[in-house]
Amino acid sequence: MKKIKIDAPAKINLTLDITGTDGGYHQLNSLVTTIALKDVITIKKRSDNKVTIKEKGILSGCDEKQNNAYKTAVAFIDEFKTCGVDITINKSIPVGGGLGGSSADISAVLNGMKKLFGIEKSVVPLSKALGSDTTYMLEGGLKVISGRGENITPVNAKLKLYLLLITAESSVSAGACYKRFDEQGVTYPPVTENAVKELEIGNKLKFLSLLKNDLYPPAKSLVPQIEQNLLSLKSLGCAFMTGSGSVVVGAYSSKKQLNKAYKTLYPTYTNKLIKTKTI
Repeated sequence: MKKIKIDAPAKINLTLDITGTDGGYHQLNSLVTTIALKDVITIKKRSDNKVTIKEKGILSGCDEKQNNAYKTAVAFIDEFKTCGVDITINKSIPVGGGLGGSSADISAVLNGMKKLFGIEKSVVPLSKALGSDTTYMLEGGLKVISGRGENITPVNAKLKLYLLLITAESSVSAGACYKRFDEQGVTYPPVTENAVKELEIGNKLKFLSLLKNDLYPPAKSLVPQIEQNLLSLKSLGCAFMTGSGSVVVGAYSSKKQLNKAYKTLYPTYTNKLIKTKTI
């Protein structure tokens, strides 16, 4: 095998509870799922030990050596003593939106290079060193992540939702969002455990009513447009923000509901709308 193509699906946080801090890091409890929106990554073997990165579609805006996919490939080569690679990222996941695009690319490079070079050892230790969501993104699916993202628990339920995303003009820095959360000094009742229970017993309406994100108040104070975007979606049903923002998500039980919401909001948001679904 000389090259491999691998999908890097985005994720959304259906719930996000901040449960405290430990060693200066915020502790989370969050119900997450991967979605159909994805980057597509092609990895090709080189005859030397160099790494190159080429981006198509949405550009990350960072230098090659600052790109997390580049750093991941270098770390993989150092760990497993493989030759170098040329990586092409066809990027569709918005940057800085709370959709885990960077973690998705890191995980896809790890999974792709493992297959490309026939490595049998686990890449989990590398994933933990490279990003907080990265270990979850190695497999994705419907799971609860807690702590700093290192604790991953599968959820015994199936979830099929049609999703309408609204992107904002500005992204939100995760670091700035957590800092503002601390400055605001407000705590919120946790919802993740109850949301999982309602989902597992099949009470979808109750489940949808519980979806919320503790980082929404600080995020909207940093990028006020997030609030208007969320209110637009809430006027049409269930809506919430993912990650530390700035993308907000409308969730619907049918494609018909999704298309109705899209048609309603298109005159206002046009190319800021993305239709997708859980996978």
